[in-house]
Amino acid sequence: MDLILMHPPHLIILACLYIATVYIEKDAIAWFEELRVDMNVVKNISMEILDFYENHRLITDERMNMAFNKLAFKP
Repeated sequence: MDLILMHPPHLIILACLYIATVYIEKDAIAWFEELRVDMNVVKNISMEILDFYENHRLITDERMNMAFNKLAFKP
């Protein structure tokens, strides 16, 4: 996840706010338009954030422990 290298912090924060407004089903598009931000960029960043969490949700604690155990026994 290279969001912090690719996008300025204020856009990442706006993407998080956008995710929250969608989650609570509140229409905040007018508020975003007042900020004069490109909503396509905000939505793309939001999708990257959600994809990151979706991909990492598949990694269980058991798989993490197995990987760490394999690393611990490497000479």
